[in-house]
Amino acid sequence: MKPFRIVIFLIAVFLILSIVLFVFPKGGIKLSEDFSIKLPTFENIFNPKKVEYADISNIISNTDSLITEPEKEKKIDTLRADANDLITNVYKIQYPNGEKEILYPFFRELKNLKSSGKLIRILHYGDSQIEGDRITSYLRFKFQNMFGGSGAGMLPILNVTKSISLNVNASDEWKKYTVIGKKDSTLNHKRYGALLNFARFSPVSNDSILNDSINYEALITLKKSNLTYYNTRQFNQLRLFYGYNKQAFTIELFDKEEKLIRKDSLEARNSATTISWKFEKTPELLTLKLKGKDSPDFYGIAVDNTYGVAVDNIPLRGSAGLDFAKTDLVFLSKMYRYLEVKLLVLEFGVNVVPNVVDNYDYYERWFYNNLRALKRINPEISIIVIGLSDMARKTESGNYYESYPNIGLIRDAQKKAAFKAGCGFWDLYEAMGGKNSMPSWVFAKPPLAAKDFTHFNHKGAKIISQMFFNALITDYKEFANQ
Repeated sequence: MKPFRIVIFLIAVFLILSIVLFVFPKGGIKLSEDFSIKLPTFENIFNPKKVEYADISNIISNTDSLITEPEKEKKIDTLRADANDLITNVYKIQYPNGEKEILYPFFRELKNLKSSGKLIRILHYGDSQIEGDRITSYLRFKFQNMFGGSGAGMLPILNVTKSISLNVNASDEWKKYTVIGKKDSTLNHKRYGALLNFARFSPVSNDSILNDSINYEALITLKKSNLTYYNTRQFNQLRLFYGYNKQAFTIELFDKEEKLIRKDSLEARNSATTISWKFEKTPELLTLKLKGKDSPDFYGIAVDNTYGVAVDNIPLRGSAGLDFAKTDLVFLSKMYRYLEVKLLVLEFGVNVVPNVVDNYDYYERWFYNNLRALKRINPEISIIVIGLSDMARKTESGNYYESYPNIGLIRDAQKKAAFKAGCGFWDLYEAMGGKNSMPSWVFAKPPLAAKDFTHFNHKGAKIISQMFFNALITDYKEFANQ
């Protein structure tokens, strides 16, 4: 082909593409729920937008000891556990009208722990950001180092993701019932308990007469994890929380050699209770074998010490923090009191982000209603809301990542709801660097967040956990020194 014709051909192609780009919808053409076609705009081609990522160097500096994998650390329980780690990076907890007193009931419990000898609990609720014990595990480690206690805390029998702190394996007979999503049609109650879910090894029966010809069996195996902290691996008591079974059932506990430790026959009951086992030395492996014609509702299994602080990781995948009001609040209140819960930490928001709108008054209102419900049933329990983290998506040019435009609006809605309900608020979005900070965590060396530009990895979660602990312990020390 002659050079002149090549030039004419290229000009023609350019003109055709220019016309297509000009008339093509800016938002693309949606072919299905999951697939759409998008083309770059003239501006993206000739004047692409350059996104500046947040500078987080002052946040992640001097964190080498934090991002060391636990299994590679020597004597993990002596890792720098004082509150001076990253002290220059304290991003303070905010309070309605500056009233730090709303945390004083919790602070008093911490201060009196040595004399009281009690076991108190912190419940860390969250969305997928805390799955696998991310953020919670290091927070637990710090509290137990400073105030005593050990063990992984309370876990569900069935979980969406495995916890790094304790290996819990359940046989196939178990079924999970959760407050998240559509309610199981066989349930005639809302008693989900502190974990907002329970499990059963037999189907739900609302009939007063059960089929005596069927006997159900199920197993739960607990194995120590080598991926977690020294304190978390140690426990001297195991408790199983259950209730509302129409007939008696038996439970047998075996050690790793399959030797029977104890066998119990537990009566039918119309309330919740617990069965517990004590150990002089932490077992490497435990197996629970359950048999019965009707399963109780099992609200969780806890491995703790008998004193100190227990910190429970409660991830609620898909939740926006609006599910507490859907449960039986009277039952939840009783369980909180029985467990000696003194602090609730609520960390939600990432599931709200994809619904980009200009106003989040609806979310503020619904979130406030849930916080108010939790405050009403147990006024003595302190609550801290951790705001959502930054989330990023690709720019239209595809060359950069930038924060979703609604992060600040959702954060503000959470803060207003928290203040209105009398709760503390820790601004994770600003603490991690603010706008366009998530790409900086993803591209850090080593990476501190996943490539979905939404979730911290375990290394990044340690840093976030340390920063939150510093903020909380700074206010505690101020209280304790008064």
